Amino acid sequence: MTTVKDKLELVGIVAVVVSLLILGYEIRQNTDTSAAQAIFELNESARQTLFQEATDPELVTLIRKAEQDFDGLSERERYMYGRWVFAHMNLFESAWRYRRRGVISDAEMKGWEAAFCGYMARASFRRVVQSVESFTPEFSEESAQWCD
Repeated sequence: MTTVKDKLELVGIVAVVVSLLILGYEIRQNTDTSAAQAIFELNESARQTLFQEATDPELVTLIRKAEQDFDGLSERERYMYGRWVFAHMNLFESAWRYRRRGVISDAEMKGWEAAFCGYMARASFRRVVQSVESFTPEFSEESAQWCD
């Protein structure tokens, strides 16, 4: 015969199990929300960078000049061009990090890799990237294989 104490213990155990299930569901929802936010922020950063390229005539001129005669850039122009390259590389490295964490899919990463290869096809872009050692070594090693 079960006592009131046994019934209360059973109710307590059921309550704990239900609480754990609810907590697991909430953690999953939070993880999904965080992943969606990360993807949104990455895409928004890319959009802003590309929008600047499309709407800033001085930047367009600088990019064109760098592609035609990198050695002819002034010190200020090299600095500005380097910041532009770094902004793009930061996006590519962020996408790579999100892929490693499972936030973006292999298919999405293929798109980022293709964009990376498009930029790396530019001699001036590649020259700046190769002169900088501020990227994660693992990213540098892996991204070097994307365009093979």
